[in-house]
Amino acid sequence: MNINRRVALIGVTALIVGAYVQMFGFNFPFKKLAMQNPGIEGFFWPQQKALSDFRLVSSRNTPYELKDISGKWSFVFFGYTHCPDICPITMNTLRLARDQMNSSAEVSLDNVKFLFVSVDGERDTPAHLDNYIGYFGENFQAATGSREQVDSLTNQLGVPYTIDAHNPGDTEYLVGHSGAIFLISPTAHLAAIFHAPHTAEQITRRFMEILRFYASQP
Repeated sequence: MNINRRVALIGVTALIVGAYVQMFGFNFPFKKLAMQNPGIEGFFWPQQKALSDFRLVSSRNTPYELKDISGKWSFVFFGYTHCPDICPITMNTLRLARDQMNSSAEVSLDNVKFLFVSVDGERDTPAHLDNYIGYFGENFQAATGSREQVDSLTNQLGVPYTIDAHNPGDTEYLVGHSGAIFLISPTAHLAAIFHAPHTAEQITRRFMEILRFYASQP
């Protein structure tokens, strides 16, 4: 190849590289594609909110903190044990979803837990929560705390709730709360929000879609 042709080829190559860098930066196109949202309902990708430390009290009356929610996939639901409808229905749906996941070869329940956070720490003492959560069996945990402690997590996730005005010691009052289920990744990031109404089949299907997506990432 003569010098003129070599110079021309270098020039064309430089133009192509320059155009490529303008379009893609220094990342390969397949990496760009891998970062695109896969279209799973309620799934956050690629930007996911990282949780910072919080401090609740577990149903065993021990601290429940960020490290306790890390390392596994966590389905988190906020409610209260005196709830007449949404909470028992949602918790039972999560129990059914757990059973469906257990029958799937794609999910290891060793890597999944279900956390019930009571926003009504006044009535839902750790001992009361322990009795409540025990009904749902394996993989279920519960936590609560003072208003400040509960808000250390609800404020991060944007979970709304209201507690009706009542006199100290009054046990007859209602709590308004979200019906959403929050999925936290093993790295303590908000991976997805499942909005009501819920079915066990829908929860299981979307969770498996998320697991497949993570498994497909380079």
